[in-house]
Amino acid sequence: MTDDKQIGEDVLAVLLPLLNACTALQASEPTKLSHRGGGLRVVLDVQLAGAPTVTVERDDVPRSGRARSGGGAPARRRQPRRPALPPGG
Repeated sequence: MTDDKQIGEDVLAVLLPLLNACTALQASEPTKLSHRGGGLRVVLDVQLAGAPTVTVERDDVPRSGRARSGGGAPARRRQPRRPALPPGG
């Protein structure tokens, strides 16, 4: 991440070929995200090449994939707080 988009593009132009040439690593395609002030933010997933895939299954959940009802309210994802709107005039 950088505030200077051109520096970010220059670093990315050097870094991506190095990651792709490395046989020990496997990198995803980069995703460019928006950045305030016109800078550059890039996200990519880098993993060991040939690493085993691990699958984990819970033992305490019925095979249907649904937990037993505990009688409480369903879980809710917490929303980020938004700033209050200014009063209308």
